[in-house]
Amino acid sequence: MTTTRSNPNTSETEALRADLEMTRQHLAETVQELSRQLNVPRRIKDSASSASHRAVQAAGNAGQRAKQVPELGRTHPRAAAAAVSGAVALGAAAWIVGRRK
Repeated sequence: MTTTRSNPNTSETEALRADLEMTRQHLAETVQELSRQLNVPRRIKDSASSASHRAVQAAGNAGQRAKQVPELGRTHPRAAAAAVSGAVALGAAAWIVGRRK
């Protein structure tokens, strides 16, 4: 007469299978992350896309500020004149330094 010990073996087997499945899932996630990190062309493309997005946002912000300049000139003419002369001086200095190279 044989006795079956299905309960202890079954629960242990199911626990091992669940542990194996969790290990497989963790390994798959690790491989996927390593693959993503080692895909240099994709990372460069993502970085360029992010930089492009930030540049577009900065340009939009600069455009909004530029629209405010005429109003600033009317309300604070001396401050506007000082800002324009400072920008001209900075541009001239950059041009002179650029010519020396």
